[in-house]
Order: sequence, then C-alpha cells, then structure tokens
Amino acid sequence: MQPLKDPIKIDQTLPLGSLLLNKIDKNYSEKLAKLNQIQEIIDDFTLESKKQVTISSKLAMIYIKEAQDTIPQIVQDFAEMAQDFFEVSLLDLNVLENFSGQFGSFYAHLNNGNVVEFSQAVLFVDEAELARFRGVYNVADFANAQILLEVLRQNIGEYGYKEIISYKEESCQYHHRREKYCAKCVEVCPTFGVGGNDSLMELVFSPIDCIACGACVGVCPTNCLEYEELPKEGLEEILELYKGEKIFLCSLRDYHKLCAQNAILPDSILPLVLPNLAMLNENDLLTMVQLSGYAVFVFGETLSAPMQFLNNITQQIYKKDSMFLVQNMESLKQNADSLPQIESYLYKNRHNKPFRESFAQRLQYMVKEGDYGVAKSILEGEAPVLYGDLKVDSAKCTLCLSCVGACNVNALFAREEDFSLRLNASLCTTCGYCITSCPENVMELSREGIALNAGYFKSREIAKDEPFLCVECGKPFSTKKSIDKVVGMLGVAFANDPKKLKTLQCCPDCKVRVMFGQGEANV
Repeated sequence: MQPLKDPIKIDQTLPLGSLLLNKIDKNYSEKLAKLNQIQEIIDDFTLESKKQVTISSKLAMIYIKEAQDTIPQIVQDFAEMAQDFFEVSLLDLNVLENFSGQFGSFYAHLNNGNVVEFSQAVLFVDEAELARFRGVYNVADFANAQILLEVLRQNIGEYGYKEIISYKEESCQYHHRREKYCAKCVEVCPTFGVGGNDSLMELVFSPIDCIACGACVGVCPTNCLEYEELPKEGLEEILELYKGEKIFLCSLRDYHKLCAQNAILPDSILPLVLPNLAMLNENDLLTMVQLSGYAVFVFGETLSAPMQFLNNITQQIYKKDSMFLVQNMESLKQNADSLPQIESYLYKNRHNKPFRESFAQRLQYMVKEGDYGVAKSILEGEAPVLYGDLKVDSAKCTLCLSCVGACNVNALFAREEDFSLRLNASLCTTCGYCITSCPENVMELSREGIALNAGYFKSREIAKDEPFLCVECGKPFSTKKSIDKVVGMLGVAFANDPKKLKTLQCCPDCKVRVMFGQGEANV
C-alpha cells in the first residue's frame, strides 16, 4: 500500500492540477483562476485529525527462516540499520499463531505462549492479510531501505488520523438483514477500514486502518457511505466549474507521478485532480460528462467498473465512449482534438436520495422516447455494477407486501387505490432481498443491465388483486388472494367454530365484535 519512492514535493500554495498547465498558453491565467476556485472547494471540506494514537519505537520484523534455520541476510541488514532508532523484535512467521491489534498497539502471539508487543511491523514475506493493517509495511513496496526507514521514523510519536468515511445505517443493504445480500464495501476494502460482523449483520469501521481510497463509497449501491473530505455535494459544485471544458481526470497519487515526469497537458484540456477515483460511481461520472459536454480522459492503468458501464450506455445511445483511458501523455496529445462531444444536461443531483434516482433522471434525458436496447451490467471484477429487472408470477402473488418491506430503495411499492404491486426497475439495486422475503416464492430477478427505453424508468404494475370486503361492514381491508389463502390454511381448523371462521373474513374492527359479541365489545 506504500509508494515505491518519495512523492514529489508539491508547492502547497499552488492549486491541484496547476503543474500540468502550459504556462505559455494564452488561457493560462483563466485556467489557473478556475483551478484556484476548485482548490478552495476542496480545502473547505478538508478534515482535521480528530483522533490520535501514540506510536512507540517498538518495531517487529516478520520473516521466514532460511535453510539451516538462519535469519535471511536482508533481515539482519535492515535490523542493524533500524537499531539506532527502534527497539527491534525479530519474528519468524512459522511460530506466529495470532496477529491482532491496530497501529500503535499490535500483539503477536507465538506458539510458545509468549506475546510480543510493538507499534509497527515490516514484512519480509508476502503475507497479504497482515499487510492490510495500517502500520504494517511490506519491503517490496519500497525502492530502498532508507525510504522505508524514514517512513517508520516519521510515524514515531503522536499519530493523528481522520474519520474520512461516514455511514447511514438506515440506507444500508447489509445492516440487520436476515441474510447477507450486500457487503460490497467489505469486499473491496484493501485494509481493515471496513469489515462486517455477519453474526450481528453490522458493519465495523476502523478509521485508523482506513487509507481513504474511497473504494467503499464508489461501490455502495445506496450511497449510505460518504467520503467526508469531498462529499457528493462538494463534488458536484466542482464539476459545475467544468461546463464546456474537456476534462483530464486523475487521482492525487497519479498527479504526483505526472508532476515528477514534468508532464504538460494539451492547451485544450483542463485537469481535474481528485483524492481518488475509486469513490466515483456511475452517476458521478455521468454528471461529469453531462456538465462538461464532452467525453472524459481518465489517466490510470484501467477504467473502473462504473466507467466501463457508462461506456456501455453511451455506446448504445450515441455509438461512442464517454470514458477514454489514458496511460501515457503521448496518446493524450494524439487524441486531444478528437474527444467526442456528449449531449449536455444541467440537472441537479438529489443527494438526500439513493444516487440511482438521479442517475435514472439523467438517463431518461438521454433516452427520451427512443429504445436503444440494453446497456449490459459489469459482472466481472471485485466491484461489479449491477442493474436488472424483476418478474412476478402475478397469478400466485397474494400481495402480502413482504417484498415492499424488504426493499429500502423504493423500487418496489404498493398502490392502495387499486391494490397493485409496482416496480421501478431503474431504482432496483438487484440485491435480491425481496426474493427470499417472498413467502410465495413467485419472484425472479435478472441482472442483465439497463433497458434503455422510457418504460424502464417509470413504475409499472407487476401484480394486482381485487380488494376483499369485510363480511360484516363491507370495508376493504385486504386482498382476495391473501384472504383466500388464510381461509384455505385455517378453515379446516376453525370448521367447528363459526365465529372464528367468520373472523378470518373480517376487518380488525369487526373481528373483535364477532368474537366477543356486540355487547361485550362495547363494554
């Protein structure tokens, strides 16, 4: 998780992205002024370190012994270098039974019963699970021993950290559900920043282990996770400054790399440097495209799943990509003037709602009254992007509405006036919780993708029944199928008790009167 070399020291008085600008460009001053506006927005959301831990000079070095039971020479050499600053413990992985704790207070339980305490650790073995802890460093991630030793030394003392990720449990599709249908944030977290307690069905957050990569935010289908150093409102405020601009999108880490290479962008392009790109979902990216009016150049090794999905959509509708991968500056210069234009749309996202509501609104504008087939879901990788549809066997559905209670994104809802069950497929996260909540087992879920036609973004009736009228007062209180089912299940048991049998067909008010008689009920 650590850089291979020291990042370039960037002048903090300059806005992010400014070092990629051509200073002899006639529009340089105008571009710099815009980047300064963007930097002010970013600075407004920058958090201060609220929590601190004390990092002592106790350092563990974890390795595997070589033949003849010897300590590898590289371990011995680094231990000798570190002894001037650290209290070093050498730990053979083969005698390590348990590793626990957090940065500043780790514990290694050995098979002889001893426990070794330390604040930081260096791995001389490929042990991915241990490398997920903040404060545990793999030597393979560093160009040389001096850089690693300097990182370890700088950590000593009071170490401050932030709570970058906030959480709204009421929107979560993992929290307190009967079964596990979504834990995407846990699956993509490269550290122990977020984990899941499957016995309680609760997320567990460790801010000190969080590296602020934003991956959990980007994969959350209900935006119950927020990146507090650049929340969605702040991101949209920044994107509004890119109206009519060709965007070069890169992460802060890649910006450092480009500055080290003295990279300069073509004059027609304006850089957008964000803390990370993993935090961006498909609605963030489509907002970027529709506000700028152009496809976006993305610097990196690969396009994320949301970027690939957005390309699936724009290929279906416009026959062109909206996200262009840039892996080197030469290819950018060759394609700078051929960046496709994309239909612009100045819609304001609804950040108090699940992001798929805003995404659906943006897609409706693109689709209008056309029909462009299906934009396929991204099914592969750690963070798939899933859209689909739901079918119900309406002949067997009793409209018990268990599925409605299971859906926390309002994709499924009931309409009282005509006793119908309705679905807005564009809001569905395809989590599948409604499927197992259905007592009749009459629902079928597909994850093929988004149907790019107007009907997909509107609610449609998927099941319906006629109302059942109370046999006493005539008031509708349930559906005919549900009452028929209850009578079918309990009719035999209540056959010798006419009052009980009749209560099955009575509304709650009349049920009491029938059971106890009118006089007793009044008393």
